[in-house]
Amino acid sequence: MHLVPGAKSKPPDDAARLALFGPAVFGFVTQLRLQERGWSWYGNHGHTLEAQVHYWLADPSGNFWFEDSPAGPVGIAELRGFVFTDVPGSTNRGGDPIRDALDQHLQYVVMNYAKNPYDFGSQLWADRHTQQQSEIELAIAHRSNLVVDDTALPAITVTASDFTATGMALAGRVVTVVIHSADVAKIDNRLSRRV
Repeated sequence: MHLVPGAKSKPPDDAARLALFGPAVFGFVTQLRLQERGWSWYGNHGHTLEAQVHYWLADPSGNFWFEDSPAGPVGIAELRGFVFTDVPGSTNRGGDPIRDALDQHLQYVVMNYAKNPYDFGSQLWADRHTQQQSEIELAIAHRSNLVVDDTALPAITVTASDFTATGMALAGRVVTVVIHSADVAKIDNRLSRRV
């Protein structure tokens, strides 16, 4: 294959990636205090196994405080809440796919929120990672609900390190919502199908 000098390979945009991932994909319902920031993707051997949507959060007066950056407008406050949509079993943990996805996503958010870039890869980071992973996996799951498309559906919830994760299986996917306790009252955590 020959490339034109100076040509760059451009990754597919979020809409194209969502179409390839296929239905169903979930996100928070439309609301004035949230603006979609973009998506993260996880895949293995060319197959996308997870879509994660990120949001900007407005302040109490509705201002997002966007600043210009080389990549476009950047909000000052990112919501400490995430919606993950997974292919069941994508965690490769071999247990209950709902609890496995919930544990994995809760641990990912807790570690990324609390990380110190100077500790990454150090023994301190590894010890903290192991401790938080154990705390999350040993936490008791409680029955709860997630509201999706205006219907309350049964789910499970686990709380650890100031974050609450709620997960359930729906439409051939595992849906997990992880929200920091300080942000729970700031948003409407109902979900809607995106695709």
